[in-house]
Amino acid sequence: MAGYESVHYGSLETGYRDLCSRCFNEEVARLGGLKFEHVRFDSVEMKDAAGELHQFYFSVRLYGERVALKAFELKGGAPGGYTFEILGDPEGDLFALMAQLIERMRRALAQHHLERDEGSERLQIAELLVRGRIDWDESEDGHLPIVVIDGREVTWEQFGQMLMSYEGWQFKLEIKDPNDEV
Repeated sequence: MAGYESVHYGSLETGYRDLCSRCFNEEVARLGGLKFEHVRFDSVEMKDAAGELHQFYFSVRLYGERVALKAFELKGGAPGGYTFEILGDPEGDLFALMAQLIERMRRALAQHHLERDEGSERLQIAELLVRGRIDWDESEDGHLPIVVIDGREVTWEQFGQMLMSYEGWQFKLEIKDPNDEV
């Protein structure tokens, strides 16, 4: 079972165990007295604004009164690149929630925030706006983040170099929950 398909679940009192997503959801539903039917969604391919194809996989996790539907790419066998998440009612229609997530993904993939600098291979900010995700940079051991923009990992140093093109300008940094659309 792939790591993204399992949950390390339990407590200090009862101990921990690895459960597949379906078993985890069934356990949470049982403990919460919910009628929840786990659905496994097939992966989908979608193109971004540059015409590049991206394969997305899905996970469904029940968190008590909310269900999270997550779409992600795989990079080196683990979730990476583009990641999207939406919350819904656990007793609601998961297929309708999936339709909402797919629409959110289409809107996001239709935008691009980075472009190649003319005459070099360096990336630059495309239209004075950057949307992305803050992630763990393994090489920095948690001291600096890595940002994922347009599904691409950008080191903190690379991002800083991109910002230097705007020295003296103002900016607004707004942090959003992973379930919010940006």
